[in-house]
Amino acid sequence: MTINRRHAAMPLSFEAFRTLHHADYLAYARACLPSHRADEAVEQTFLALSGGWRAVLGSSSPTNTAWTLLNGHVHANDGEPCCSTGALREELGTLAALGYSPDRIAALTGLPLGRIRSVARTRAFVPLGGPVNK
Repeated sequence: MTINRRHAAMPLSFEAFRTLHHADYLAYARACLPSHRADEAVEQTFLALSGGWRAVLGSSSPTNTAWTLLNGHVHANDGEPCCSTGALREELGTLAALGYSPDRIAALTGLPLGRIRSVARTRAFVPLGGPVNK
């Protein structure tokens, strides 16, 4: 397995995190932004994470820290919050519309599964086409 030279100096834990989440982050960002801007938002997110990786690992939820950072970059690139309101319900609705199950959404965002399910039970949370269980 060859590691991209740009990231060669990064700890293995960062490389593993990037490998695990990159495709999902990109899918989410592309649901909110045009492709080129989504790509940039995801790259900005991982660049910021790499610069403070020790602090991210020391946080109470590295996954949630990274998700929050991703949303900040997505919103900054759009000029508006994702899905026009930026509310947690909208973020989770976007992931559900992409086919992610509540368990996968919890793993991806670092949010407690109970919170995901609670939001999913609200009337405004209606995934398009239903979950595909990614």
